[in-house]
Amino acid sequence: MTDDPEAAIAQHVHDAWDGSLRLVHITISDEDGDAYPGQDVDRWVIDVRVPITDDEAEAVSVAEVTAYTSRSPESVEALVLGYQVSDVDGDFAAAIVVPDATGETFLSLQTHAAEMLGKPDLLALDRVTVRPAYRGLPGLVPALVDAVRRGPAGRSASWVLADPSVWNVPFGDQDRAAGEFVQWADTTVLASMNADHEDLERLAAVPPAGGVVMGSRSDEVHLGDALDEALARPAIAVAFDLPPKLPASIWAAAPEDVHGVHPDEVTGSITVETHDEQLEVVGSPGTAPQLVGTSASADAATQDWLRAVHQRWWQYEPGLHDRIHEVVDEYLTSGEIESVTDERAPHLHAPDLPVFRTEWPGIGEVHLEPLGEDTEPVVYDAVLEVGDSHDHIGAVIVHESGHVRASLHDEWNPGLTDVGGALTHLISLGAGEFFADALHDELSAGAEHAILTGDVRGH
Repeated sequence: MTDDPEAAIAQHVHDAWDGSLRLVHITISDEDGDAYPGQDVDRWVIDVRVPITDDEAEAVSVAEVTAYTSRSPESVEALVLGYQVSDVDGDFAAAIVVPDATGETFLSLQTHAAEMLGKPDLLALDRVTVRPAYRGLPGLVPALVDAVRRGPAGRSASWVLADPSVWNVPFGDQDRAAGEFVQWADTTVLASMNADHEDLERLAAVPPAGGVVMGSRSDEVHLGDALDEALARPAIAVAFDLPPKLPASIWAAAPEDVHGVHPDEVTGSITVETHDEQLEVVGSPGTAPQLVGTSASADAATQDWLRAVHQRWWQYEPGLHDRIHEVVDEYLTSGEIESVTDERAPHLHAPDLPVFRTEWPGIGEVHLEPLGEDTEPVVYDAVLEVGDSHDHIGAVIVHESGHVRASLHDEWNPGLTDVGGALTHLISLGAGEFFADALHDELSAGAEHAILTGDVRGH
């Protein structure tokens, strides 16, 4: 036994070490509460702890990691600037401007990975500092790297960068292989796609230049004109339990050029965006709303309208949102939208969308699983369910323009007799997703207008 308390704690950690970690994340903000160093970069200071008992409070700090999440980078210049204005030790700014041996740029790879994985951000693991007493813990460094990339700092990142040359511990070849890191070009920076093995297997057919390999069994359709025609036809009245009208004296103060409403479900704040300003109301639902910034200097009528909008939004929007998804799910399931015959009944207007459904020419049922979220185009994995079995049979790609592409994997059921019918069904599922998004957008706009003004038909 030792009389040194620190040595005793270190021994406890070594005895308890089984690869488990607990991470405490701290985000750095400026004096205004905005992200540091800028709105497009989040800086994280992460305390890495090893639990020594089942009690969560009994965890010992063994290392610290500083990481940066670049959010939805749109250009190399923006990435470089983000690193330059940050307190970054790693050579990321210099590395990302260097193409690899094939001429591929890093931003191109990151952009395509973001589309496929639905993870728009980029994580840079900058400083890693392990305390001397714990540098001998076997596998600690790769374990903490993996924990950070899977945690809050990295879960939205499609790629992870690291520069171990500035760490105070080595990151050897075995560690690099465990994290699937490769050296980027002729630099000190390592890079790794932030995907699970299952994701990588599904994306095995995705070439570096992006897109999905269609193979020999594929088809496509363009639905942009069909949507335009549907929007030009008389709308369908869909039953909605709408909020009461606002008094004309209040809704008349609403700006004429409202571009959108941006609510924060965590804080209860609402930002109404117009052409040239943002009107913000803060306060959790059910409390007295407070006007801040430009809102506080608006005229009295507009202030009354903003307070009414804040109250109405949290009172009515959740129910309207649920109803919107009921209608969308109904359309996806049946291909139709139930309308009301009495124009005097409360309702919103939906586009008269085409019927898209076709039958699957075989046993089982096919459904689409998005490989990511908030991507353009949206890539779906086509999964055939027969009883308890799930077979990944193809891919469907849906563009915002209405361009839908579908493919059956060449290795799946090569003897399938009705390839045309199968592709038509996949196309129909992709068409359903495209039209359902349009339906959701139209109903959401109607619900928003009802909350902002109450000036809708059906009252």
